[in-house]
Amino acid sequence: PRSAASIFQGSKTSPHGRDGERRGSGSESAYQTQRALDDCKMLVQEFNTQVALYRELVISIGDVSVTCPSLHAEMYKTRTRGCEMAYQAHQKLAAISGPEDGEIHPEICRLYIQLQCCLEMYTTEMLKSICLLGSLHFHRKGKELCAPSKILDTKVEESSKLPILEDTSSSPTDIQQHLWQVSTDIENTERDMREMKNLLSKLRETMPLPLKNQ
Repeated sequence: PRSAASIFQGSKTSPHGRDGERRGSGSESAYQTQRALDDCKMLVQEFNTQVALYRELVISIGDVSVTCPSLHAEMYKTRTRGCEMAYQAHQKLAAISGPEDGEIHPEICRLYIQLQCCLEMYTTEMLKSICLLGSLHFHRKGKELCAPSKILDTKVEESSKLPILEDTSSSPTDIQQHLWQVSTDIENTERDMREMKNLLSKLRETMPLPLKNQ
C-alpha cells in the first residue's frame, strides 16, 4: 500500500509546477522576441551604414582623381548589398511587429521610422547618382563627337613638336566603352530605385496603426 501511494503521489503534478512551466515558456517567448528585435536593430543599423557608404561613392562621380571602372564596380556592389539589407530588414521587422490593433513595442516603432528614413535617403542618393551619371554621359558623348576634329587638328600640326588637342587617355574605343558602362549603370540604378520605392510603399502599408496615423 505504501509503495502504491508513493507511486500515485509521484505521478501527480502540483499546481506550482504547472505555473513554473507557464512562466518558463513565457520567458522563452520573451527571450526569442528580444533576440529577434536585437537582430532587426543591428540589420537596420548596418543598412544605415551602407546608405552612408553609397552616398560617399555618389559624391565621387565625375571626380578626375577617382578611377572610373573601380568606382562603378564599387557603387554596384554597395548598392546591391544595400538593397539586400533593406529587404531583410523589412522582412524581420514585419515578422516581429505583431497585430496592428495591439500594443506595439516602442523599439519596433523606432525601427520602422529609422528604416523608412534610410529608404527615403537611399532612393534620393540613387536619383542623385542617375543625374550625375547622365551629366557625365552627356559630357563623354560630346567628347566623342569632337574626336574627329581633334584628329584633324593634330594632322594639321604634324610639323610641331607638341600636337595640339592630343588626348592619349581618351581614345575613341575608351570613350565608347565608358559610354556603354555609364548607360548600363544608369539602367541598373533606375531599376534598383524602382524596387526600393516599391519596398518603401510596402513598409508604409505594414506599419503599425499609430505610425500610419501620424
